[in-house]
Amino acid sequence: RRAMGGAAWAGRRAGGAGACASSTTTAVAMRHGLRATTRARGGGYLDYDAALAKEFVKVEVPALLFPQSETLLPGSKLTLHLYEARFLALLEKAMSDTGGLIAQLTFLPSDNGDEEGLRVNASATLARIEAVHRAEVGARVEVVGEARMKLEDITTREPYIAGLFTHIPQMGDVGTYNPSDDELAQVKEVTDYIESAVNDVLLLSDKLLGDKKDVANVGASTDVDDDDDDGLWTHKEVGNLRLAMEWVDAPSITVERIEEKISMADAKWIERPVDFAHSSLTRAERVSFAVLQIAPASTPSDLQKLIACRAVAMSTDHGLMDRLRLGVSVLDDQLQTLRAKVALKNLSL
Repeated sequence: RRAMGGAAWAGRRAGGAGACASSTTTAVAMRHGLRATTRARGGGYLDYDAALAKEFVKVEVPALLFPQSETLLPGSKLTLHLYEARFLALLEKAMSDTGGLIAQLTFLPSDNGDEEGLRVNASATLARIEAVHRAEVGARVEVVGEARMKLEDITTREPYIAGLFTHIPQMGDVGTYNPSDDELAQVKEVTDYIESAVNDVLLLSDKLLGDKKDVANVGASTDVDDDDDDGLWTHKEVGNLRLAMEWVDAPSITVERIEEKISMADAKWIERPVDFAHSSLTRAERVSFAVLQIAPASTPSDLQKLIACRAVAMSTDHGLMDRLRLGVSVLDDQLQTLRAKVALKNLSL
């Protein structure tokens, strides 16, 4: 309880200075022609010269279009069932040209229900193909979300969608807000609390699932229908908290790394360099996405809340501390539900 109080305080204290200063202060500075290095109230600073000089590389990536309610976050996994010729052509393109990297675009329905008026979100997910399982008809493709990116333009719609994308920077990157030591300590405090809560969720998941659990898949949603193959392509999300947390410490993959045409067989995206380790800020960024997973015993109401949290996490209007606070909220709700379920299970034994 004491740790949670400190974590909540850190989230409130750092949220405005750390998360909001990056976008708001930059916009004001550019509008008024300000330059130089400016410090915010939290003690951090933003180097405007570096921000203005930052070059964003546009990379063309083939894309699949999903409803916003099915957003693939960095660290989450998805299984795609591809049948139609255009989606199989997209698969071949990704495997031969982009090292198995594709984009997930999401959309909101149009106001009048017209399919032509779909509103595509500018924030997209860079996804990496992990495995392809060929079938008599089509293919089953396993992908993992790797990073957020911004849709700059649609380059083609036939036979499949492709677009130009740029990387969305994270706090601490060149040209972004650089937090103070106090703010870094606050980020660490919240991140430590989240990782402790994750361990509790996994422990309670073990107790709840008991002999029913798949040892390699603890923390995964148990109400996914593998046989739901209706439509041109269908998919299932594997809400696995344990695998998502393992992803946190894997090498970062961003769209800027696609520097030239490369096949999936030749790409070494997840090859880990000697003595590799993320900075504390990068790791916190990855944790902030990875924790937004479906837990065992989740209700439809829980899922709707999680969908809303994921939409916030993908938005560029919200920063690192906002996402970490979301993670704390989601985990606390999951812990409350799991503790109740485990208690009921113990009473029935």
